[in-house]
Amino acid sequence: MNFPESLPVLLTDLISIPSVGPGYDPAGSEPGEARMAAHVAELLRALGAEVAVTEVSSGRPNVVGRFPAQGVDAAVAPMVALVPHLDTVGAGGMTVPPFAATRAEGRIYGRGACDTKGPMAAALWALAEWWRSPAAKDGRVTWVFAATMGEEEMSTGASALCATGFRADFAIALEPTGLEVVHAEKGVLRLWVEARGRAAHASTPERGVNAIYRMGAFLKACEERLGPELARAAHPRLGPVSLNVGLIEGGRALNVVPDVCRVGLDLRTHPELPNAAVLERVRAEAAGLDVTVHKDGPAYALERGHPWLEALAAAGRGTAVAPWFSDANVFNAHGIPAVAFGPGGIAQAHTEDEYIVEAELAAGAEALGRFIAETSARPPVRTS
Repeated sequence: MNFPESLPVLLTDLISIPSVGPGYDPAGSEPGEARMAAHVAELLRALGAEVAVTEVSSGRPNVVGRFPAQGVDAAVAPMVALVPHLDTVGAGGMTVPPFAATRAEGRIYGRGACDTKGPMAAALWALAEWWRSPAAKDGRVTWVFAATMGEEEMSTGASALCATGFRADFAIALEPTGLEVVHAEKGVLRLWVEARGRAAHASTPERGVNAIYRMGAFLKACEERLGPELARAAHPRLGPVSLNVGLIEGGRALNVVPDVCRVGLDLRTHPELPNAAVLERVRAEAAGLDVTVHKDGPAYALERGHPWLEALAAAGRGTAVAPWFSDANVFNAHGIPAVAFGPGGIAQAHTEDEYIVEAELAAGAEALGRFIAETSARPPVRTS
């Protein structure tokens, strides 16, 4: 495979390969990341990287390409990981062709254009430009391009990668952040709360136990006590913990006393009130009900003075925080300092007309290229 001749072509090629995560509407395409992983692996091999493709689950691999430091012993060189995700959300109902990469009025449209094939393309282009330059021969940093599966399902691929013992001095989750370095992100805690009752004929409800009524007290507590209490527990950078009752299921028929009722909660947490503490508080309000964890991803807040963070912020447009979750959360949880960064706006992610502005795509490649070149020549070091 020849590496694409331009950044827009690189991105259009990526968009043209569907990689909708299982569980989302694939819009007639084959779900999963297998084809995208194979394509990214070939791009990395075309640049001369050491490439490993590892299946996390059937047909759903991670791809890791390694570009060893050439100016020093790679065994002692710092390692920085550029981490895009291979999967996208569903494509059903889009108002633009999801896999055709339409170019119009300075934009490139298609599923993943913004989240996160655009940032992936910018990083690949920047890495390719640097690796093929004479300066790479004196590079003092080992660069790793780690494309993960399953980010849209709470970073399954990043978790699997970390579970192998993967280590890096710094990791950049490639996300559409408007080229701001997102150095703090909320955690996610998703719970199912279930009330059990006893079924009976609706004509004799006194013979049963109405599970919906049992759940009612908990819902009232969420609205009147738990939600406001969590909202008051604010983090100085990330703000309050949020609680949303997003789903309720209960009953079997109008003429049957319901014997089960279930609600789904989505809570967004921060490091000062972590998931375990929030779970304990929910369980206290749900006394007598069954509480099970559906998804559990920790928050992070990387120190603002971290030297790699500062170097990236200087190449980009400063710093920011975010209420959402990314692979950066997982890397920080495993002791790898990480941030989210890339071109494009998060407001365009997952939309029916997803796009990235071509000028922003180019700016992303330029910023990442500057960061790669400058830190390869002079890797940041801690001063304390």
